[in-house]
Amino acid sequence: MNIVKKYAVKALVAASVFTPAIVLADDFNAAAIGTQVANVIMGFVAMVSAVGMAAITVILAIQGFKMAWSMIKSVK
Repeated sequence: MNIVKKYAVKALVAASVFTPAIVLADDFNAAAIGTQVANVIMGFVAMVSAVGMAAITVILAIQGFKMAWSMIKSVK
């Protein structure tokens, strides 16, 4: 628990130090943060979906080979 508190304090200090600098920047756009977060989340969802589809494809291929091998063995 002490480790969590230590890192929480460090994160809070970092946020309090860097937040004013970010807000005072000339090109800071608060409305764009939501769009950026949505884009990152969409990218993550797309990556997880792609990995899931690849895994399902591999599993189906393995099952197909198992079924084909069992058919070949049954013919002999």
